[in-house]
Amino acid sequence: MKFIQIMEFEGAPEDAENALQRYIEKADGRSYARKATICVDRDSGKLLQLIEFDSWEEAQKNNELEITNDDHEETQESFGEITFKNLDVFGEYEV
Repeated sequence: MKFIQIMEFEGAPEDAENALQRYIEKADGRSYARKATICVDRDSGKLLQLIEFDSWEEAQKNNELEITNDDHEETQESFGEITFKNLDVFGEYEV
């Protein structure tokens, strides 16, 4: 079952984009993530980063990577507290 993790934090979207690009470069293809989307909540101004994985198990493997742990620490230093939401994808539809 597809899995999406949502990270919610405060900061500038350009800084989040730069941080994500650094992670992608450092990971050099070793990440289990399939897609990352950065969004700005129009109401709160907070940033939401949606990370898509093939499954919860793949997300757990990604969490065990050294690069992911290092990146998490850097992200917290740059953006402060991060709230996570962990979602199993029940269905996807074209409308």
